[in-house]
Amino acid sequence: MKQSSGVATKALILAAGKGTRLRPITDRTPKCLVPVHDRPLLEYWIEKLEAAGIQDALINTHHLRDQVVEFIHSMNARGSVQIRELYEPELLGSAGTVSATRSWFEGAQHCLIIYADNLSSIDLGEFLQFHQSHSDPFSMALFHSASPRSCGIAECDEVGRIIAFEEKPEHPTSDLANAGVYVLNADAFQEIAESNAFDLGHDVLPKFVGRMRGWTIDGYHRDIGTLDSLAAAHAESTRQNILAANPGAKAPSAAVFLDRDGTLIRHVHHLTSPDDVELLPGAAEAIAAFQQAGFKCIVVTNQSVIGRGLIDASGLTKVHDEINRQLAMHELKIDGWYHCPFAPQVTDPRVIEHFDRKPGPGMLFRAARQLNLEISSSWMIGDTVSDVLAGQNAGCYGSILLGGPELDTEELLADGTFEVSADLRAAAQLILDSMHKEPAAKSNQQEQQS
Repeated sequence: MKQSSGVATKALILAAGKGTRLRPITDRTPKCLVPVHDRPLLEYWIEKLEAAGIQDALINTHHLRDQVVEFIHSMNARGSVQIRELYEPELLGSAGTVSATRSWFEGAQHCLIIYADNLSSIDLGEFLQFHQSHSDPFSMALFHSASPRSCGIAECDEVGRIIAFEEKPEHPTSDLANAGVYVLNADAFQEIAESNAFDLGHDVLPKFVGRMRGWTIDGYHRDIGTLDSLAAAHAESTRQNILAANPGAKAPSAAVFLDRDGTLIRHVHHLTSPDDVELLPGAAEAIAAFQQAGFKCIVVTNQSVIGRGLIDASGLTKVHDEINRQLAMHELKIDGWYHCPFAPQVTDPRVIEHFDRKPGPGMLFRAARQLNLEISSSWMIGDTVSDVLAGQNAGCYGSILLGGPELDTEELLADGTFEVSADLRAAAQLILDSMHKEPAAKSNQQEQQS
């Protein structure tokens, strides 16, 4: 939606937070630039501003400022939204940022305020239309929360006016949660700017109870403030097609994601030499079976040998070239190679230290976006608990643990979230047998036969 004639709306994007709950990702990446399907969160919000016809935006910065500034420059060179920066050497708080942007807001009639650490299908144009349809100075976007005790919860009357609001209530009166997206008119902006308040949620919103309206998002909305929530956002947006797709695009393929060492090739501790590469018995047969059934075969491998300085990227390529050579003898090839060079600091295979390092789902998500894969129809196979947890965290249809696990998995196995097979050949048979019940790669088979 383009803005109505004569209505000047500016957008304030709150993006300066340190993102401590997303460490270690945010040790090197600002929270607002954390990628979802290989694109930073901020990019999705800028596209939504463009779609709503908003041309003037301001982003506050603090943590890892240079990266955000570089992003702003790239967006300004690309699109119709012109973005300015407000650098905060010390964090001002969300309400304090409003106070610091008074001169920027002058002349505008409405301000759209967005918390950048959310993934959302919200239509900002429709939200703006809603705000312009009523007489209250403030509108809050809401979503239905499955855990209202952890959110700011609103209670609305019959016309949508918010008559109660409480942060993280012990006894929630509804499941309508604050989505962190607001529209306010010039008077409300000025009131907040002059209040000397620090936080919008705790200090400001309660004061607008009775004079602000709630608008419920018709679609998806999730805060990605923790590693678990970020992983869930990746999986949910993949399964539910949250992120806009090209309607003419080719249908996605199902895949089998494979660990490398101990799954596809013989395990060698800190493998660095192509001379040590040896396909495991039955591995080529399994790859052939997967591909004949319509699955893409994608290797996702933790390679801390790079992070430890034992090998570089070119050396890793030589190792993978040798695997390809051995597979080529069977007229086979791997459809995609993904690795994480991060060297871990902890030994618990259930802990996500790095989003790409298994059990983190990052490599699977990157492959899904780049190779047009449907994760919800795909499988993950590996010989460690971190492998199968990566599949679970990504939202795979199923995960298979090969051989004997390195820790007691009784609790993990109790809910049936993954299977156990002796080797890759047995895992292939398990997957192919399951296709008779619910054919995960049916669409791919039809495509190959056409």
